[in-house]
Amino acid sequence: MLLFIALALAGAAFIGPRFMQAMANSKAMSVTQMTSQITMALSLRRGDEGVPVVARTQLMSLVPKGYLKTLPLNPFIGEGGFPFRVLYSGDVESSLYYADIVFGSLGHGNEMLHVCQSINRQANRGDDVPQMALEAGTNVTAMVKEPLGCFQVHSAGIYGEANPGDYVVYSRI
Repeated sequence: MLLFIALALAGAAFIGPRFMQAMANSKAMSVTQMTSQITMALSLRRGDEGVPVVARTQLMSLVPKGYLKTLPLNPFIGEGGFPFRVLYSGDVESSLYYADIVFGSLGHGNEMLHVCQSINRQANRGDDVPQMALEAGTNVTAMVKEPLGCFQVHSAGIYGEANPGDYVVYSRI
């Protein structure tokens, strides 16, 4: 009986971290697929209509026009995340510019860190999760150089988009 318990504990210690990593990888794949789907729909719309996408455009407008069958919802909303948005990286709070990124806060915490690391690994960026400098304010340009990735917001957060310390997934349009 003791041998069985010892083997069960040893198995849990070995499988536990692998299981957690597999869950993080799965969530990362899901959220990057969603942001990529929105990005492609926005690119199609821009090509069809010949008009640039304005920052803070309502993503739901892509559904009736047939660019999306349904609007992908950020699976992290119930865990502190925010809905996906289409924003201008130079000032994510502004609606006065053309959009260049799809942006979605995952929330913060250890699980979101692992998801963010997995997103960056899948995007061939390694395990590093860059942290946004406080001096950047609402300008995320330095954080979104690659076509797809994840970073951590500074300690002030970005009003209405990400809380302090949140991890953010993005996709360039």
